[in-house]
Amino acid sequence: MKQVYKYSFILILFLLIAILNISAQKLNQLKGTQFPKEVKEVKLYTESGETILFKKVLKELKGNVIYLDFWASWCGPCIREMSHSKNVQDYFKDKKVVFIYLSTDIENKKWLNGLKRINIKGYHYRINPESKIHFKNLFKIKGIPYYALIDKKGNIADPRAKWPREERLLKDIEDILKK
Repeated sequence: MKQVYKYSFILILFLLIAILNISAQKLNQLKGTQFPKEVKEVKLYTESGETILFKKVLKELKGNVIYLDFWASWCGPCIREMSHSKNVQDYFKDKKVVFIYLSTDIENKKWLNGLKRINIKGYHYRINPESKIHFKNLFKIKGIPYYALIDKKGNIADPRAKWPREERLLKDIEDILKK
């Protein structure tokens, strides 16, 4: 009987590893690709309450490496990473690197209060709650915080970027800047 449990455990473990590997391969296939139309058409809200499409934001920031930060005002790990994000901003202050903070908050008031609390420079938008599924599906987002890098042409450079606290992020951004 113990032998059956052992083999069942090994089989389940193998299947989990295979599923994770397939998911990682799908994300890697996104590198160097453009955003799909449904993601480009996602509605974002500005701090002043205006609506802007994600494709317009990409167009306006073309020529810069973009660090996308998916966060929410209620997310403890998201808030804790913001001080590290400020350090990354300081490191690249004279380079063509910009930071977009995409909030998944449903309520505008909570998002705006969260912005005051984190007090970080960058481009701040709240994702239309009905549209955030498009980012979730594209990047296979399971939770936040979540990060991605976009190259100077507006293509996906790293669909699962390092967290701001990870030193490797600096090298990844530098590599994208060189291209």
